[in-house]
Amino acid sequence: MLSMKIIIDSQDKISSMAASMIAEHAKAKPGCAMAFAAGRTTKKVYDALTAMNVKELAGCKAFTVCEYEGLEEGDARSCAYRLNEELYSKAGITQIFTPNAENADKFDAEIEKCGGIELAVLGIGTNGHIGFNEPATPYDSYTHTVLLTDKTKQMNAELFGGLENVPDNAVTMGLKTICESKNVILVAFGSEKAEIIHQLVYGKTSTYVPAAMLQMHMNMTLLLDDAAAEKIK
Repeated sequence: MLSMKIIIDSQDKISSMAASMIAEHAKAKPGCAMAFAAGRTTKKVYDALTAMNVKELAGCKAFTVCEYEGLEEGDARSCAYRLNEELYSKAGITQIFTPNAENADKFDAEIEKCGGIELAVLGIGTNGHIGFNEPATPYDSYTHTVLLTDKTKQMNAELFGGLENVPDNAVTMGLKTICESKNVILVAFGSEKAEIIHQLVYGKTSTYVPAAMLQMHMNMTLLLDDAAAEKIK
């Protein structure tokens, strides 16, 4: 039996709900650690969140869920840059941790030092990846370097101005890292996400759908617009 909570509404209302959930955790646990994923969907959440002017966010420790390898610091295509523009700088968050090839083996220890992740804010890829945990990623994985699949690279080709410009590798919090978060919210918008959301909710737990591991999380909320939820209604 699934323990996740599922909420379906318009994109604006879902974004506001997710933002309110983040704000509640920031207020209830001042200085807590949170994990944030970059992406088109989560940007709408962060826009709603920063509009709320939650002063407690400034004291939070922000862990970027994943990052491309090989990009220069300040590259506008990087996850860190986009999160800084969309959330960190606007919320006054200064304690920021981003995974890379040099710190990957120490990243989980840093999370533990901060008391663990209070809340992880995630999107999902059409192939079921969360962070950059691609299909067949072991469930017991911690922060690691990953070879991006062609499908993931195609999804990000526009951001990089062409498929040939998308980095081959990235560093990501592992599935176990993410699932050890005390609370998780996953946001998905659009009909292109409907099939993978159906697999997440009703499919068997399988490493070929990395997000399916969240079926076992005791404090997981799935936030969907009508199009993303069309196959689970």
